[in-house]
Amino acid sequence: MYALYLLKKSDKPVIAKMLADDIIGRQAITEKDTASFGLDNDKILLLYEGSEEANRRLAELFKDNLTPLEKSKVEEVYKMIKDEESRAEGGMGFLFR
Repeated sequence: MYALYLLKKSDKPVIAKMLADDIIGRQAITEKDTASFGLDNDKILLLYEGSEEANRRLAELFKDNLTPLEKSKVEEVYKMIKDEESRAEGGMGFLFR
């Protein structure tokens, strides 16, 4: 499962606390610049990929810092992230041929 959250840039140190958690730290949390996705520029976009249990823990422990991305934008932004990753992987493959 995946989820997208917004985090204030001033709260960036909280990411280290997320990753230090025994359960949350075993999941994939990717930090993205919101400007790349046409979102609020004073925030950081966090992509969470992992178990539902760990996502519930993340949302509960960091509820004062995280704002879920609007449901209407989640699929579109997730697809943009995956397309970006795919292009990056393709470029690396080209370099090592």
